[in-house]
Amino acid sequence: MINPLLKPTNTIPLLLKYSFDIDRLHKFNHEKIEKYRDKAFKRVLKYAYKVPLYHNKYKKAGIHPNQINGIKDISKLPLVSKEDMRKNFPDGLLPTGYNKKNAHIISTGGTTGKSISIYTDFYTMGVSAIPFFREIKAFDINWKKMRLANIGNYNTNRVDQVQIEHFRKPMSKFVNLNEELDIDVNIPTKELIDKLDRFRPDVILSYPAVYTHLAYLKKKGFGKNLNPKVMFAAGSMLDEYTRKYVEDIFDCRLLNSYQSVEAHGIIASECPEGNWHIHTDFFNVEAIDKENNVVPYGEIGHMVMTRLWGRGTPMIRYTGMDDWVKILSIKKCKCGLRTPIIDGGVVGRKKANIVLPDGKVFPPGAFCFIEPVLTKYKSFVIKKYQIIQNKIDNIDILIVIDEDLRDKKVKLKTIKKEILDIYKEKVGKDVNINIKEVDEIKNVKNPRKPAPIVISNVSLKEGYKVFDK
Repeated sequence: MINPLLKPTNTIPLLLKYSFDIDRLHKFNHEKIEKYRDKAFKRVLKYAYKVPLYHNKYKKAGIHPNQINGIKDISKLPLVSKEDMRKNFPDGLLPTGYNKKNAHIISTGGTTGKSISIYTDFYTMGVSAIPFFREIKAFDINWKKMRLANIGNYNTNRVDQVQIEHFRKPMSKFVNLNEELDIDVNIPTKELIDKLDRFRPDVILSYPAVYTHLAYLKKKGFGKNLNPKVMFAAGSMLDEYTRKYVEDIFDCRLLNSYQSVEAHGIIASECPEGNWHIHTDFFNVEAIDKENNVVPYGEIGHMVMTRLWGRGTPMIRYTGMDDWVKILSIKKCKCGLRTPIIDGGVVGRKKANIVLPDGKVFPPGAFCFIEPVLTKYKSFVIKKYQIIQNKIDNIDILIVIDEDLRDKKVKLKTIKKEILDIYKEKVGKDVNINIKEVDEIKNVKNPRKPAPIVISNVSLKEGYKVFDK
Protein backbone atom coordinates (compact mmCIF):
# COMPACT_ATOMS: atom_id res chain seq x y z
CA MET A 1 0.00 0.00 0.00
CA ILE A 2 1.34 3.45 -0.95
CA ASN A 3 2.36 5.62 1.99
CA PRO A 4 -0.29 8.40 2.15
CA LEU A 5 2.48 10.93 2.75
CA LEU A 6 3.68 10.30 -0.81
CA LYS A 7 0.37 11.43 -2.28
CA PRO A 8 0.49 15.08 -3.40
CA THR A 9 -3.22 15.43 -2.53
CA ASN A 10 -2.21 14.88 1.09
CA THR A 11 1.26 16.37 1.34
CA ILE A 12 0.75 19.70 -0.43
CA PRO A 13 -2.46 20.67 1.45
CA LEU A 14 -0.87 19.65 4.76
CA LEU A 15 2.23 21.75 4.12
CA LEU A 16 0.05 24.72 3.26
CA LYS A 17 -2.08 24.27 6.39
CA TYR A 18 0.96 24.12 8.67
CA SER A 19 2.51 27.12 6.94
CA PHE A 20 -0.49 29.44 7.25
CA ASP A 21 -2.94 28.12 9.87
CA ILE A 22 -0.91 28.07 13.08
CA ASP A 23 -0.55 31.87 13.30
CA ARG A 24 -3.81 32.89 11.62
CA LEU A 25 -5.70 33.88 14.78
CA HIS A 26 -2.77 36.00 15.93
CA LYS A 27 -2.10 37.72 12.61
CA PHE A 28 -5.52 38.18 10.95
CA ASN A 29 -7.98 40.89 11.93
CA HIS A 30 -11.66 40.07 12.46
CA GLU A 31 -12.72 40.95 8.91
CA LYS A 32 -10.03 38.79 7.35
CA ILE A 33 -10.84 35.83 9.60
CA GLU A 34 -14.54 36.08 8.72
CA LYS A 35 -13.71 36.03 5.00
CA TYR A 36 -11.61 32.92 5.58
CA ARG A 37 -14.42 31.30 7.59
CA ASP A 38 -16.95 31.97 4.83
CA LYS A 39 -14.72 30.34 2.21
CA ALA A 40 -13.94 27.36 4.45
CA PHE A 41 -17.61 26.88 5.34
CA LYS A 42 -18.78 26.94 1.71
CA ARG A 43 -16.04 24.45 0.85
CA VAL A 44 -17.08 21.91 3.52
CA LEU A 45 -20.76 22.46 2.67
CA LYS A 46 -20.11 21.63 -0.97
CA TYR A 47 -18.28 18.49 0.18
CA ALA A 48 -21.07 17.54 2.60
CA TYR A 49 -23.72 17.79 -0.14
CA LYS A 50 -22.13 14.68 -1.70
CA VAL A 51 -22.60 12.78 1.58
CA PRO A 52 -26.00 10.94 1.67
CA LEU A 53 -26.82 11.99 5.25
CA TYR A 54 -26.46 15.69 4.45
CA HIS A 55 -27.69 15.50 0.87
CA ASN A 56 -30.98 13.92 1.94
CA LYS A 57 -31.45 16.31 4.88
CA TYR A 58 -30.81 19.40 2.77
CA LYS A 59 -32.97 18.18 -0.07
CA LYS A 60 -35.85 17.51 2.33
CA ALA A 61 -35.42 21.00 3.78
CA GLY A 62 -35.31 22.54 0.29
CA ILE A 63 -31.77 23.88 0.80
CA HIS A 64 -28.93 23.82 -1.74
CA PRO A 65 -25.32 24.87 -0.98
CA ASN A 66 -25.61 27.59 -3.65
CA GLN A 67 -28.16 29.33 -1.44
CA ILE A 68 -25.66 29.64 1.42
CA ASN A 69 -23.37 32.65 1.07
CA GLY A 70 -21.35 32.17 4.25
CA ILE A 71 -21.41 31.55 7.98
CA LYS A 72 -24.17 34.12 8.46
CA ASP A 73 -26.57 31.74 6.67
CA ILE A 74 -25.67 28.66 8.72
CA SER A 75 -28.94 28.71 10.71
CA LYS A 76 -30.81 27.98 7.46
CA LEU A 77 -29.35 24.46 7.55
CA PRO A 78 -31.04 21.66 9.52
CA LEU A 79 -29.40 20.32 12.67
CA VAL A 80 -27.68 16.92 12.63
CA SER A 81 -28.04 14.66 15.67
CA LYS A 82 -26.12 11.75 17.10
CA GLU A 83 -29.01 9.50 16.03
CA ASP A 84 -28.63 10.77 12.44
CA MET A 85 -25.01 9.64 12.53
CA ARG A 86 -25.91 6.25 13.95
CA LYS A 87 -28.67 5.60 11.39
CA ASN A 88 -26.47 6.55 8.42
CA PHE A 89 -23.35 4.57 9.40
CA PRO A 90 -21.50 3.31 7.42
CA ASP A 91 -22.34 4.19 3.82
CA GLY A 92 -24.28 7.37 4.49
CA LEU A 93 -21.38 9.16 6.20
CA LEU A 94 -18.97 9.40 3.26
CA PRO A 95 -19.32 11.13 -0.12
CA THR A 96 -20.78 8.97 -2.84
CA GLY A 97 -17.95 7.15 -4.62
CA TYR A 98 -15.45 7.75 -1.77
CA ASN A 99 -12.70 5.10 -1.67
CA LYS A 100 -13.04 3.53 1.78
CA LYS A 101 -9.44 2.34 1.61
CA ASN A 102 -8.50 5.93 2.40
CA ALA A 103 -10.92 6.18 5.35
CA HIS A 104 -10.54 5.01 8.94
CA ILE A 105 -13.27 4.52 11.51
CA ILE A 106 -13.09 6.43 14.80
CA SER A 107 -15.63 5.91 17.59
CA THR A 108 -16.77 7.94 20.57
CA GLY A 109 -16.66 6.54 24.08
CA GLY A 110 -20.41 6.71 24.59
CA THR A 111 -20.29 8.93 27.69
CA THR A 112 -23.71 10.32 26.76
CA GLY A 113 -25.26 6.88 26.49
CA LYS A 114 -24.57 5.75 22.93
CA SER A 115 -21.35 5.56 20.96
CA ILE A 116 -21.17 6.65 17.34
CA SER A 117 -18.65 5.88 14.61
CA ILE A 118 -17.51 8.25 11.88
CA TYR A 119 -14.69 8.40 9.32
CA THR A 120 -11.39 10.21 9.19
CA ASP A 121 -8.39 10.10 6.85
CA PHE A 122 -4.66 10.88 6.77
CA TYR A 123 -5.08 14.54 5.84
CA THR A 124 -7.73 15.18 8.50
CA MET A 125 -5.59 13.56 11.19
CA GLY A 126 -2.66 15.74 10.17
CA VAL A 127 -4.63 18.97 10.32
CA SER A 128 -6.25 18.09 13.66
CA ALA A 129 -3.03 18.83 15.56
CA ILE A 130 -2.73 22.48 14.48
CA PRO A 131 -4.96 24.00 17.22
CA PHE A 132 -2.85 22.15 19.80
CA PHE A 133 0.35 23.69 18.45
CA ARG A 134 -1.32 27.08 18.95
CA GLU A 135 -1.92 26.18 22.60
CA ILE A 136 1.75 25.66 23.37
CA LYS A 137 2.79 28.80 21.50
CA ALA A 138 1.83 30.85 24.56
CA PHE A 139 4.54 29.05 26.54
CA ASP A 140 7.38 29.69 24.08
CA ILE A 141 7.65 25.99 23.29
CA ASN A 142 8.89 25.07 19.82
CA TRP A 143 6.40 22.46 18.57
CA LYS A 144 9.02 21.04 16.22
CA LYS A 145 11.34 20.16 19.12
CA MET A 146 9.05 19.61 22.12
CA ARG A 147 8.78 16.30 23.97
CA LEU A 148 5.09 15.41 24.19
CA ALA A 149 3.44 12.73 26.33
CA ASN A 150 -0.13 11.79 25.44
CA ILE A 151 -1.88 9.68 28.08
CA GLY A 152 -4.99 8.52 26.28
CA ASN A 153 -7.34 5.73 25.30
CA TYR A 154 -5.80 3.30 22.82
CA ASN A 155 -8.70 0.90 22.35
CA THR A 156 -9.64 -0.17 18.84
CA ASN A 157 -11.21 2.67 16.78
CA ARG A 158 -10.43 5.29 19.41
CA VAL A 159 -8.83 8.44 17.97
CA ASP A 160 -5.50 7.98 19.78
CA GLN A 161 -5.03 4.46 18.42
CA VAL A 162 -6.19 5.29 14.89
CA GLN A 163 -3.82 8.27 14.85
CA ILE A 164 -0.88 6.01 15.72
CA GLU A 165 -1.74 3.32 13.16
CA HIS A 166 -2.70 5.50 10.22
CA PHE A 167 -0.85 8.78 10.71
CA ARG A 168 2.16 8.42 12.99
CA LYS A 169 3.39 5.15 11.48
CA PRO A 170 3.34 6.46 7.87
CA MET A 171 4.95 9.70 9.09
CA SER A 172 7.71 7.80 10.92
CA LYS A 173 9.09 6.61 7.58
CA PHE A 174 10.22 10.17 6.87
CA VAL A 175 10.13 12.05 10.19
CA ASN A 176 11.72 11.28 13.57
CA LEU A 177 8.83 10.89 15.99
CA ASN A 178 10.84 9.82 19.04
CA GLU A 179 9.87 13.07 20.74
CA GLU A 180 6.34 11.80 21.42
CA LEU A 181 5.31 9.20 23.97
CA ASP A 182 1.88 7.56 23.79
CA ILE A 183 0.73 5.86 27.00
CA ASP A 184 -2.49 3.96 27.70
CA VAL A 185 -4.42 5.65 30.50
CA ASN A 186 -5.33 2.24 31.91
CA ILE A 187 -1.85 1.25 33.14
CA PRO A 188 -1.10 1.44 36.90
CA THR A 189 -0.27 4.98 37.96
CA LYS A 190 3.16 4.05 39.36
CA GLU A 191 4.11 2.50 36.04
CA LEU A 192 2.74 5.56 34.30
CA ILE A 193 4.80 8.02 36.33
CA ASP A 194 7.93 5.88 35.84
CA LYS A 195 7.48 6.05 32.07
CA LEU A 196 6.99 9.80 32.22
CA ASP A 197 9.99 10.19 34.53
CA ARG A 198 12.24 8.45 32.00
CA PHE A 199 10.80 10.34 29.02
CA ARG A 200 10.89 13.81 30.66
CA PRO A 201 8.15 15.47 28.57
CA ASP A 202 7.83 19.22 28.05
CA VAL A 203 4.07 18.89 27.54
CA ILE A 204 1.54 16.35 28.85
CA LEU A 205 -2.00 15.69 27.60
CA SER A 206 -4.43 13.64 29.70
CA TYR A 207 -7.60 13.51 31.80
CA PRO A 208 -8.00 15.64 34.95
CA ALA A 209 -8.17 12.59 37.24
CA VAL A 210 -4.85 11.28 35.88
CA TYR A 211 -3.11 14.49 36.92
CA THR A 212 -4.49 14.13 40.45
CA HIS A 213 -2.91 10.68 40.81
CA LEU A 214 0.37 11.78 39.24
CA ALA A 215 0.56 14.78 41.55
CA TYR A 216 -0.08 12.60 44.59
CA LEU A 217 2.76 10.22 43.61
CA LYS A 218 5.12 13.08 42.82
CA LYS A 219 4.44 14.50 46.28
CA LYS A 220 5.41 11.06 47.62
CA GLY A 221 8.79 11.27 45.88
CA PHE A 222 8.10 9.59 42.54
CA GLY A 223 8.80 11.30 39.20
CA LYS A 224 11.78 13.38 40.31
CA ASN A 225 12.70 14.04 36.67
CA LEU A 226 9.11 14.78 35.67
CA ASN A 227 9.02 18.57 35.31
CA PRO A 228 6.77 19.54 32.36
CA LYS A 229 6.48 23.13 31.19
CA VAL A 230 2.70 22.91 30.74
CA MET A 231 -0.06 20.31 30.97
CA PHE A 232 -3.45 20.16 29.26
CA ALA A 233 -6.58 18.41 30.51
CA ALA A 234 -9.28 17.05 28.21
CA GLY A 235 -12.10 14.53 28.30
CA SER A 236 -13.89 16.18 31.22
CA MET A 237 -14.02 19.52 32.99
CA LEU A 238 -11.02 20.47 35.10
CA ASP A 239 -12.31 21.64 38.48
CA GLU A 240 -10.41 24.35 40.34
CA TYR A 241 -9.39 22.13 43.24
CA THR A 242 -7.72 19.63 40.91
CA ARG A 243 -6.02 22.46 39.05
CA LYS A 244 -4.60 24.05 42.20
CA TYR A 245 -3.55 20.72 43.69
CA VAL A 246 -1.68 19.65 40.54
CA GLU A 247 -0.16 23.06 39.77
CA ASP A 248 1.11 23.40 43.33
CA ILE A 249 2.97 20.09 43.14
CA PHE A 250 4.23 20.28 39.55
CA ASP A 251 4.88 24.05 39.62
CA CYS A 252 3.54 24.52 36.08
CA ARG A 253 0.25 25.46 34.45
CA LEU A 254 -2.59 22.96 33.97
CA LEU A 255 -5.14 24.23 31.44
CA ASN A 256 -8.37 22.97 29.92
CA SER A 257 -8.59 21.82 26.32
CA TYR A 258 -12.06 21.33 24.84
CA GLN A 259 -12.12 18.60 22.23
CA SER A 260 -14.13 15.60 21.09
CA VAL A 261 -13.99 12.64 18.74
CA GLU A 262 -16.64 14.20 16.48
CA ALA A 263 -14.70 17.47 16.30
CA HIS A 264 -11.52 15.47 15.67
CA GLY A 265 -9.56 18.29 17.25
CA ILE A 266 -9.52 21.08 19.80
CA ILE A 267 -12.59 23.30 19.58
CA ALA A 268 -11.48 25.75 22.26
CA SER A 269 -8.33 26.26 24.32
CA GLU A 270 -7.95 27.83 27.73
CA CYS A 271 -5.25 30.49 27.52
CA PRO A 272 -2.94 31.49 30.42
CA GLU A 273 -5.43 34.27 31.23
CA GLY A 274 -8.16 31.68 31.88
CA ASN A 275 -10.27 32.42 28.78
CA TRP A 276 -11.57 29.59 26.59
CA HIS A 277 -10.81 30.78 23.05
CA ILE A 278 -12.74 29.13 20.20
CA HIS A 279 -10.56 28.21 17.23
CA THR A 280 -12.95 30.05 14.94
CA ASP A 281 -11.05 29.33 11.73
CA PHE A 282 -11.41 25.60 12.48
CA PHE A 283 -14.84 25.48 14.10
CA ASN A 284 -18.10 27.37 14.25
CA VAL A 285 -19.87 27.07 17.59
CA GLU A 286 -23.51 27.97 18.23
CA ALA A 287 -25.69 27.74 21.33
CA ILE A 288 -29.38 26.90 20.88
CA ASP A 289 -32.43 26.80 23.16
CA LYS A 290 -34.94 23.95 23.52
CA GLU A 291 -36.80 25.18 20.41
CA ASN A 292 -33.51 24.95 18.45
CA ASN A 293 -33.22 28.71 18.09
CA VAL A 294 -29.76 30.27 18.34
CA VAL A 295 -29.49 32.18 21.63
CA PRO A 296 -27.77 35.60 21.83
CA TYR A 297 -24.21 36.05 23.07
CA GLY A 298 -24.05 35.73 26.85
CA GLU A 299 -26.94 33.25 27.17
CA ILE A 300 -26.46 29.58 27.89
CA GLY A 301 -27.55 27.03 25.28
CA HIS A 302 -27.06 23.54 23.91
CA MET A 303 -23.83 23.45 21.91
CA VAL A 304 -23.91 23.02 18.11
CA MET A 305 -20.59 22.35 16.40
CA THR A 306 -19.54 22.78 12.77
CA ARG A 307 -16.10 21.70 11.58
CA LEU A 308 -14.72 24.03 8.92
CA TRP A 309 -12.04 21.65 7.64
CA GLY A 310 -11.25 18.02 6.99
CA ARG A 311 -12.47 15.10 4.95
CA GLY A 312 -14.03 11.77 5.90
CA THR A 313 -17.35 12.43 7.67
CA PRO A 314 -18.22 16.15 7.72
CA MET A 315 -19.69 17.72 10.86
CA ILE A 316 -22.12 20.54 10.13
CA ARG A 317 -24.49 21.83 12.83
CA TYR A 318 -23.93 18.71 14.91
CA THR A 319 -25.77 18.55 18.25
CA GLY A 320 -24.62 15.16 19.51
CA MET A 321 -21.88 16.29 21.89
CA ASP A 322 -24.67 17.22 24.31
CA ASP A 323 -22.73 20.01 26.00
CA TRP A 324 -23.98 23.38 27.28
CA VAL A 325 -22.08 26.59 26.60
CA LYS A 326 -22.36 30.33 27.05
CA ILE A 327 -20.62 32.12 24.19
CA LEU A 328 -19.31 35.65 24.61
CA SER A 329 -18.75 37.99 21.68
CA ILE A 330 -15.31 38.66 20.28
CA LYS A 331 -12.95 40.58 22.52
CA LYS A 332 -9.22 41.19 22.73
CA CYS A 333 -7.56 39.05 25.41
CA LYS A 334 -4.30 39.83 27.20
CA CYS A 335 -2.89 36.66 25.63
CA GLY A 336 -3.09 38.37 22.22
CA LEU A 337 -6.03 36.44 20.75
CA ARG A 338 -9.24 38.11 19.58
CA THR A 339 -11.90 35.38 19.32
CA PRO A 340 -15.32 34.45 20.69
CA ILE A 341 -14.95 32.92 24.16
CA ILE A 342 -16.81 30.10 25.91
CA ASP A 343 -17.58 31.80 29.21
CA GLY A 344 -16.38 29.70 32.14
CA GLY A 345 -15.71 26.74 29.90
CA VAL A 346 -18.05 23.91 28.94
CA VAL A 347 -20.88 23.64 31.45
CA GLY A 348 -21.25 19.88 31.11
CA ARG A 349 -23.38 17.00 29.93
CA LYS A 350 -27.14 17.41 30.14
CA LYS A 351 -27.63 14.06 31.87
CA ALA A 352 -25.33 15.08 34.73
CA ASN A 353 -27.32 18.17 35.70
CA ILE A 354 -28.38 18.23 39.33
CA VAL A 355 -32.15 18.86 39.48
CA LEU A 356 -33.48 19.65 42.98
CA PRO A 357 -36.99 19.45 44.48
CA ASP A 358 -37.34 23.23 44.54
CA GLY A 359 -36.67 23.48 40.79
CA LYS A 360 -33.03 24.55 40.97
CA VAL A 361 -30.76 23.09 38.29
CA PHE A 362 -27.00 22.90 38.78
CA PRO A 363 -24.77 21.99 35.82
CA PRO A 364 -21.89 19.74 36.98
CA GLY A 365 -19.30 22.51 36.86
CA ALA A 366 -21.50 24.70 39.06
CA PHE A 367 -22.07 22.09 41.77
CA CYS A 368 -18.52 21.75 43.10
CA PHE A 369 -18.20 23.69 46.36
CA ILE A 370 -15.39 21.73 47.99
CA GLU A 371 -12.44 23.64 46.54
CA PRO A 372 -13.22 26.98 48.27
CA VAL A 373 -13.15 25.29 51.69
CA LEU A 374 -9.82 23.58 51.00
CA THR A 375 -8.39 26.81 49.65
CA LYS A 376 -9.52 28.65 52.76
CA TYR A 377 -7.50 26.28 54.96
CA LYS A 378 -4.68 25.87 52.40
CA SER A 379 -5.15 22.12 52.60
CA PHE A 380 -4.97 19.29 50.07
CA VAL A 381 -6.26 16.69 52.52
CA ILE A 382 -8.98 15.61 50.06
CA LYS A 383 -7.22 13.84 47.19
CA LYS A 384 -10.32 13.20 45.14
CA TYR A 385 -14.06 13.65 45.39
CA GLN A 386 -17.24 12.71 43.64
CA ILE A 387 -20.82 13.96 44.02
CA ILE A 388 -23.60 11.44 43.38
CA GLN A 389 -27.26 12.40 43.25
CA ASN A 390 -28.97 9.11 44.13
CA LYS A 391 -32.47 10.54 44.24
CA ILE A 392 -33.90 13.99 43.72
CA ASP A 393 -33.70 14.56 47.49
CA ASN A 394 -30.59 12.50 48.34
CA ILE A 395 -26.96 13.31 47.51
CA ASP A 396 -23.72 11.58 48.54
CA ILE A 397 -20.35 13.36 48.56
CA LEU A 398 -17.56 10.78 48.36
CA ILE A 399 -14.10 11.90 49.45
CA VAL A 400 -10.71 10.16 49.32
CA ILE A 401 -8.41 11.35 52.10
CA ASP A 402 -4.65 11.85 51.96
CA GLU A 403 -3.79 10.14 55.24
CA ASP A 404 -0.49 12.02 55.50
CA LEU A 405 -2.44 15.28 55.75
CA ARG A 406 -5.33 14.14 57.92
CA ASP A 407 -5.83 16.62 60.76
CA LYS A 408 -2.72 18.59 59.73
CA LYS A 409 -3.15 22.39 59.94
CA VAL A 410 -6.87 21.90 60.53
CA LYS A 411 -9.08 19.07 61.76
CA LEU A 412 -10.72 17.08 58.98
CA LYS A 413 -14.06 17.25 60.80
CA THR A 414 -13.90 21.06 60.53
CA ILE A 415 -13.41 20.86 56.74
CA LYS A 416 -16.18 18.28 56.37
CA LYS A 417 -18.58 20.39 58.43
CA GLU A 418 -17.96 23.49 56.32
CA ILE A 419 -18.42 21.51 53.09
CA LEU A 420 -21.65 20.04 54.43
CA ASP A 421 -22.91 23.47 55.51
CA ILE A 422 -22.27 24.94 52.04
CA TYR A 423 -24.11 22.14 50.26
CA LYS A 424 -27.03 22.31 52.68
CA GLU A 425 -27.32 26.02 51.98
CA LYS A 426 -27.26 25.43 48.22
CA VAL A 427 -29.71 22.50 48.04
CA GLY A 428 -32.17 23.49 50.74
CA LYS A 429 -33.73 21.69 53.71
CA ASP A 430 -35.61 19.15 51.58
CA VAL A 431 -32.44 17.41 50.37
CA ASN A 432 -30.39 14.96 52.45
CA ILE A 433 -26.59 15.41 52.07
CA ASN A 434 -24.12 12.71 53.19
CA ILE A 435 -20.30 13.00 53.20
CA LYS A 436 -18.63 9.60 53.02
CA GLU A 437 -14.94 8.72 53.18
CA VAL A 438 -13.98 6.04 50.65
CA ASP A 439 -10.70 4.38 49.75
CA GLU A 440 -11.03 5.05 46.03
CA ILE A 441 -13.38 6.43 43.39
CA LYS A 442 -13.81 4.46 40.18
CA ASN A 443 -15.70 4.86 36.93
CA VAL A 444 -18.11 1.96 37.40
CA LYS A 445 -19.54 2.07 33.88
CA ASN A 446 -16.19 2.38 32.11
CA PRO A 447 -13.15 1.44 34.25
CA ARG A 448 -10.81 2.53 31.43
CA LYS A 449 -11.90 6.15 31.80
CA PRO A 450 -11.58 8.50 34.79
CA ALA A 451 -14.58 8.74 37.09
CA PRO A 452 -16.84 11.77 36.52
CA ILE A 453 -16.87 14.40 39.25
CA VAL A 454 -20.66 14.72 39.24
CA ILE A 455 -23.16 11.90 38.65
CA SER A 456 -26.91 12.29 38.65
CA ASN A 457 -29.18 9.26 38.76
CA VAL A 458 -32.24 11.48 38.44
CA SER A 459 -33.81 11.02 35.03
CA LEU A 460 -34.65 13.98 32.83
CA LYS A 461 -38.28 12.89 33.00
CA GLU A 462 -38.25 13.11 36.79
CA GLY A 463 -36.48 16.44 36.60
CA TYR A 464 -39.13 17.84 34.28
CA LYS A 465 -41.85 16.93 36.79
CA VAL A 466 -40.25 19.38 39.21
CA PHE A 467 -40.85 22.24 36.82
CA ASP A 468 -44.45 21.23 36.26
CA LYS A 469 -45.37 21.77 39.92
